[in-house]
Amino acid sequence: SDRISAMAKVLSAFGVKVEEKPDGMIVYGGAKIKGGGLVDSLGDHRVAMSAAIMSFFADSPVRIDNVAFINTSYPGFWDHLTSLTGFHD
Repeated sequence: SDRISAMAKVLSAFGVKVEEKPDGMIVYGGAKIKGGGLVDSLGDHRVAMSAAIMSFFADSPVRIDNVAFINTSYPGFWDHLTSLTGFHD
């Protein structure tokens, strides 16, 4: 996947101002992380994990699509995230 583009879309979905560049991105800090919407990981397990962690800082719940493949690269991710945050689905 085009991870730069995918991360820029995810950050934008959370209300973060992002300027995508050919070899990276500029992320403008200070934004309140917004939830209440749908985030698509675009088939990238690293993007999905980033969105899952970011969702804990959002002002309302977030739904993240395409997360099943996280178990392929990091089988204990959800258990570890639960143990660190105390959050249960």
